[in-house]
Amino acid sequence: MPSEQQNDNVPKPDLLSSLLVARGFTEEVLDATIDNLPDEALFANISTVAERIQKAMYSNEPMVIFGHDDPDGITSSYILYRFLESCGYQKHNYYIPNRNLEPHGIQAGFIDFVKEGGYKLVITVDNGISAKDGVEKLNALGCDVIVTDHHIVQADTLPSAYTIMNPQLKECQYPFKPLAGVGVALMLIRYLGRVWEHPIDPASYFWAAVGSIADKVPMIGINRIIVRHAMENFSEVQDETVEFLLRNYKRMNTFTDIFNFMQYTARMIANGREANGQHTALRFILQISDAKAKLFQDLEKQRNVWEGELNRVFSFLDTLSAGFIGNYFVYFDDDDVIPYSLLGTAATYIVNKLRIPTIMLKHHNGDTVCEGRCSDGFNIVNAFSHCKSHLKQFGGHPKAAGFTMNPAQYDAFLECFNDYLVQNWITADSDEFAWEVEVKLDEITTDNWSRLEVLLPWGQMNSEPLIKICNVSRRRLADSLCIDHAGVDIPHTGTGDAVALWKSSGMIKVLHWQEHSPTH
Repeated sequence: MPSEQQNDNVPKPDLLSSLLVARGFTEEVLDATIDNLPDEALFANISTVAERIQKAMYSNEPMVIFGHDDPDGITSSYILYRFLESCGYQKHNYYIPNRNLEPHGIQAGFIDFVKEGGYKLVITVDNGISAKDGVEKLNALGCDVIVTDHHIVQADTLPSAYTIMNPQLKECQYPFKPLAGVGVALMLIRYLGRVWEHPIDPASYFWAAVGSIADKVPMIGINRIIVRHAMENFSEVQDETVEFLLRNYKRMNTFTDIFNFMQYTARMIANGREANGQHTALRFILQISDAKAKLFQDLEKQRNVWEGELNRVFSFLDTLSAGFIGNYFVYFDDDDVIPYSLLGTAATYIVNKLRIPTIMLKHHNGDTVCEGRCSDGFNIVNAFSHCKSHLKQFGGHPKAAGFTMNPAQYDAFLECFNDYLVQNWITADSDEFAWEVEVKLDEITTDNWSRLEVLLPWGQMNSEPLIKICNVSRRRLADSLCIDHAGVDIPHTGTGDAVALWKSSGMIKVLHWQEHSPTH
């Protein structure tokens, strides 16, 4: 296991210092720990949340956690479920909806589940902030609903819940807003643990890190602290699922190894959707018997199918986007090439390739559904908000959002979306490609990489080092490194300058190649 950064492991000033300046990082940022986290009591309504959960526990009321069917929702559901279980509570259950079977949010299947189970309290995690109709129907059953979420708050769809915990609420004084859903769940159990004088399982931080990485929240501020804490204290995690996965994983020697293991875990639990509120990934995480191995095999099979589908979709998108010229990218999947569950991933792929706002749409369960993604310089959720008169519902984050729409509104929505883009999106010069630090080829070494691990975890607003390698040839790069061309054509002859992400000690992902003229 890697030890914590030592004083003698000082990064090379001309490399790391430049990265720190480019990212606005200081020693205070790098040294921040969970001891520096703001008081969870700053969350609006958190004391009301705690009191209602405590009442349910003392009264032995049946309670159900309503999650979401992605890694953020799975990890949110798990850490809250396991915390309540560690407190001795045994009347709680979970329900994970399946987006392939029902629209997003609280739908008829879950309402029937609550009615048949006689549940008196529902706690949503990673969803619920726009479930106005669903919460009303649960209230009509005599069931209280506590909403914990991290998505944007829209006044016209705000549910009449018992109470709401969301950093996006206007009255919320918690200073860090871009938490993942599991980040909100972690802050809740940290507060409950303090108020109830009950310890927090170190594994909760690991699962919070996995969910945060998977949800692609900005890896700055509190998100960075959560993931970094989980990495630096990985040896303290005693969790049956983590131990099981490690048996099938390579040896862990560095912080990069731990971060990669977290990403692997996130990919593993991205699969497993089932009917009737069940989810293979959550059953696998909770299982402590020999059945765990069978559930793992099921997830592995699903992951292999999923990765095969990803490769097929990415190949299709490469063909679709070849030679594309435009200020934004819209694709309606009439031919059902892209599975609904991969619509957001497909949009992200195009954004990374073309660096322009992208929306992917298709028919699903009688509606038109959409996933939109963008990079810096645009806010996709604001664009959807501008066009909300054409939508049934929408939600998300500035760089990743989705909506459901009546198919008849398609043309009107596109016109509205285009109008918003014209006013709010300024395209970048395609000949300009930003980079953070210039390096020599012989500086891309294992030693320098290990020194840069102090910047981990990578993610939005804290990517792998974005480097410029000057005056190199394709052959010199290939002789020294593993190269991901990312669709960039690097000539076999001549020299040029490469802008690349330094992905690992011996691997780069080339994003841009500027060929030198023969007289250069």
